[in-house]
Amino acid sequence: MSEQLFADLIKVANRYGESEYSRAGGGNASVKIDGVLHIKPSGVPLLSLTTADLVPLALTPLLDALVSDDAVEGDPVVAAATAALLPSYTGGRRPSVEILFHALIDDPLVLHLHPLTANALTCNADAVALAEMLLGDDAIVVDYIDPGVPLAREIAAVRDAYTARTGKPAPKITLLRNHGIIVSGDTADEISAHVATVTDAVRAAIDAVPAPTAPAADEPGTRRLIDAIAPTLRGLLGGEHHLAVVTSAATELIRAETGPDSAMLAGGPLIPDQIVYAGSLPCVVTVDDLAEAGDTAAAAVADYKAAYGKAPVIVVVPHTVVFAAGKDKAAADNALAVFTDSLRVTRDANRLGTVQVMTPAQRGFIETWEAEAYRQKVAAGGAAGRLTGKIAYVTGAAQGFGLGITESLLAEGATVVLADLNLDGASAQAERLSAQHGAGRAIAVGVDVSNPDSQVDAIHEVVRRLGGLDVFISNAGVLRADGVMTQSVADFDFVTNINYRGYFLGVRAVAPVLAAQHAARPDRLFDIIEINSKSGLEGSKRNFAYSGSKFGGIGLTQSFALELIEYGIKVNAVCPGNFLDGPLWSDPERGLFVQYLRAGKVEGATTVDDVRHFYEAKVPIGRGCLPSDVARAVTYVIEQQYETGQALPVTGGQNMLS
Repeated sequence: MSEQLFADLIKVANRYGESEYSRAGGGNASVKIDGVLHIKPSGVPLLSLTTADLVPLALTPLLDALVSDDAVEGDPVVAAATAALLPSYTGGRRPSVEILFHALIDDPLVLHLHPLTANALTCNADAVALAEMLLGDDAIVVDYIDPGVPLAREIAAVRDAYTARTGKPAPKITLLRNHGIIVSGDTADEISAHVATVTDAVRAAIDAVPAPTAPAADEPGTRRLIDAIAPTLRGLLGGEHHLAVVTSAATELIRAETGPDSAMLAGGPLIPDQIVYAGSLPCVVTVDDLAEAGDTAAAAVADYKAAYGKAPVIVVVPHTVVFAAGKDKAAADNALAVFTDSLRVTRDANRLGTVQVMTPAQRGFIETWEAEAYRQKVAAGGAAGRLTGKIAYVTGAAQGFGLGITESLLAEGATVVLADLNLDGASAQAERLSAQHGAGRAIAVGVDVSNPDSQVDAIHEVVRRLGGLDVFISNAGVLRADGVMTQSVADFDFVTNINYRGYFLGVRAVAPVLAAQHAARPDRLFDIIEINSKSGLEGSKRNFAYSGSKFGGIGLTQSFALELIEYGIKVNAVCPGNFLDGPLWSDPERGLFVQYLRAGKVEGATTVDDVRHFYEAKVPIGRGCLPSDVARAVTYVIEQQYETGQALPVTGGQNMLS
């Protein structure tokens, strides 16, 4: 029996852990077996909950805490959990903050959710009348009260009052105003049926009323607005050691529900989770002149900090776009999703009646409640490394040096954008790397580095999704080996357009973003790094197009360094030796070993192995360059705050600075 109950608990927790019913560490689930309450830990999402995660608590101390008026040190919920924790538990996690109402409901399975559809009723000034009309005796309504002991006692009182009034046991559905719902039962199927009862009834009532019409979208104007504001916000909303990730959205729902009279802009949050993950109130930026949008946003953030003593999580340009800040992409994405959820609930609540927000006193309790601060900390998690908090953009990242650099930067804690003409390949690698390093740590964008519009579009996509970047690595490169008397003009132009012109176009696209971030955070320096080559340090026989483009790249690096340092941008080049194991060299059809063999570049060579041995013998260390060698040099350049305009050889001693 107990195995089935555990299985049912995990089944409903995972099923209703999706965004329609719960986000991040919100909501909770429990099962009672033989006098023990097994409950979800704080900060662990329902979606990924397993039996091994559950925290076991003795029921008796929890029920005693409900009726005891004895003073306790610290938070009474924490005290109750400490008293009830079974000595056998060694998981080290704190149980979910709402343990007491899970204990008092006598059904074995209890599920607490923050569902978007049902919350159009619970976050409604007309909640009691709507519940009576839509659900009748199938549900009870509990007015908003501070969570913990007060909420549990109020739920118990409402349940007892229902039984006294009707002579029947309390319903299996409890509606918590400005919070969510509780459903209970004996099996997973029964829990699901109760969730459907609420959802279907409220959804039908919402759909019977037309949704409000959103203002028409101005996509070009919105794009310019995002490009103007996001990098500034990234600088202003970051922590002491790194800038924020700032993501944005400009959906039809946002355009419809962020007008100047929106409850979300001035009235307050709808539920406690909104406070925890998206902040109580957004910062509102009214832009009258697009040319001054960045300065306008900076002034609005300064006013917000002065008024509330902290930076905003959400920034709104009414009827246009919402920005969300976080210490990493996962946190920023979650904040944006939670705020957008609140807009949907607001819209639907107003279709049923009138939306009701939390009062200042109600939200003040959540803002300072230690239990919620703990949940937020646990849910945040995060990577640690030499580049933690930095966003790096790498062109040509789907393979070769670019992919190797990407993997190393991720291992050091960076978030990395894989930019490549081969978007499918970059996307597959980003998916693989995010699975390894964490959601949102690697993302892919398509870019043709020889196309100026494509370069600008790719950087805009990064600004839209991340707010900006710290490190721009121009790695994409091609090679066509041939003699000067036989190489075609088309091949020469192809190499030059990618390696030389493409570097210029990338810097041209990214420099304004880095400069805007520096203007917001003058104490921060940002990096542009060209992955050059040893062929940029000395000529290369029968490889003049490539070598010439790399010589030119060092000239660009030195010139850009002189120009851009006043904007807080360091510009350096890393000059690798030959990556003999990579596809550039080893591809059996287009690799350089094959090209050089065909071109007769290595005298006396009759096989690919002959060509390889010739190039290995040129290196004092005796091997080709590896992506890890280049990545270490890149990390050094990023960390070095007193170098710009340099070309750093990474050639195993084959090329030395003079």
